[in-house]
Amino acid sequence: MKKKYIILIFVIILLIIFAFCYYNTSIFGNNIIIKNENKIVDYVLNNINEYEAEIEVTVKSNKTTNTYKMKQNVSKDYSSLEVLSKGKINGLKIEIKDNNLKVQNTMLKLDKIYENYKPLTNNTLFLGTFIEKFKNSNSATYMKENNIVFDVPNFGKLYVDTQTAKPTKLVIKDNTKKSNICINYTSIEIK
Repeated sequence: MKKKYIILIFVIILLIIFAFCYYNTSIFGNNIIIKNENKIVDYVLNNINEYEAEIEVTVKSNKTTNTYKMKQNVSKDYSSLEVLSKGKINGLKIEIKDNNLKVQNTMLKLDKIYENYKPLTNNTLFLGTFIEKFKNSNSATYMKENNIVFDVPNFGKLYVDTQTAKPTKLVIKDNTKKSNICINYTSIEIK
């Protein structure tokens, strides 16, 4: 009879240990969602340095709205932006490598190289610029539907999908604090 009690107590202790471990490692309750949100924020701020993305850029001006399909490629020592959509700037490709900027347009047969050029990724169309502004300003994150929104006041908002931890949309404001550039990430591969 004592053996049965000892085995029963041992089983209960194992169940308690298992339940405790399961609770701390599984997606369970609001507490884990907050932990996951913090992990995604940390991932975006510290790991999106190199990526390849296909984007759809919508630019709103006073009178017109233009949409362009583009491809971005960002790595440690190389960055490029290529216009894929048909129109006046179709075939435009801007590359920077070793502080040399190369502008190509296959439609106009243009090929120009500028030396000692500032990195292309310091442009608002690139995630790195937004992330640096987020880190260096009074910024905040919050949940909106299935996205974590990175909000930089008077500059813009980055929407990151909570399931994939990948950016889905970047909205940039102009000097009048109106949204005038919207970048939708149709596909993005973080390297």
